[in-house]
Amino acid sequence: MTSNLLYTIRSPNLRNLSQVISAVENGDPSLDKDLNSLYPHTRDTIRIGITGPPGGGKSTLIDKLITEIRSDGKSVCCISVDPTSPFSGGAFLGDRIRMNQHTLDPNVFIRSMGSRGELGGLAKKTKQVADILAASGKDILLLETVGVGQIESEIIKQVDITLVVLMPEVGDGIQFMKAGPIEIGDLFVINKSDREGADYIARTLRYYFELNENEREFIPNILMTVATEGKGVHELYTESFTLIEKLTKSGTLNQRRKQRYLDQIKSLVKDGLVLKFWTQERENLLNNKLNDFHDQKISPYDAALSLMNSLSD
Repeated sequence: MTSNLLYTIRSPNLRNLSQVISAVENGDPSLDKDLNSLYPHTRDTIRIGITGPPGGGKSTLIDKLITEIRSDGKSVCCISVDPTSPFSGGAFLGDRIRMNQHTLDPNVFIRSMGSRGELGGLAKKTKQVADILAASGKDILLLETVGVGQIESEIIKQVDITLVVLMPEVGDGIQFMKAGPIEIGDLFVINKSDREGADYIARTLRYYFELNENEREFIPNILMTVATEGKGVHELYTESFTLIEKLTKSGTLNQRRKQRYLDQIKSLVKDGLVLKFWTQERENLLNNKLNDFHDQKISPYDAALSLMNSLSD
């Protein structure tokens, strides 16, 4: 069956790939065994994360990056994680609309995913979908987060390098320096750099990196772009792969991928234990004890401990 699934997701008909991803998002248990066997086919794809505050032009920048990637003869897939629609449960913004010029290119696949309330800027099924896209044979995977500020750090666990997109209107320099993305970025992009304040943001970033040089493996480069006009995008693409080459030679890239593997194992174990714990019997036990816990003024911590102790009963 795995060979059939591999054939399906590598089919020129991208609708097949979409259907497999939809089945994963909907929790189809029949795919679990086949998805496990796809893993050896996921390792060669370069994964680039793109994050930063909302309004920075991430989607427009990605659209131009895709053009650069295709001009270089490489195939590309993109996951754009958006806030969830309260009505459909799907991606609210639908970044594919901004990238519709690539719709007919069989070497480009773009998927919007609703965050469904997940913290960390990523959707719960993003890891599995990313592996499916990598196994589909695409050379490069772009992963765009919701863009909600300090909780974006989850992306570093999913990609080889992280690009942080800022803009001149990012606000108080000290405030954005405290944000999670500033701590995790490998490469920084000041988009909309034709606006007043772009040079100030770049200088502030450089000063911050110099002050904290000992806390980083390397000082990130800062590039200027105007994505709507395509300015600086080629340089960004070139610099991204120069960085990947440096990280490969230093062994850092391999170490990051090992850590990603470890983080995914821990995440899956945690999810599995939660599902195993909350049986219908234990749900009933909690509901039956709820009044007792409240009347006896038992703290939620002791109540949780009582439930966990029931595992050994």
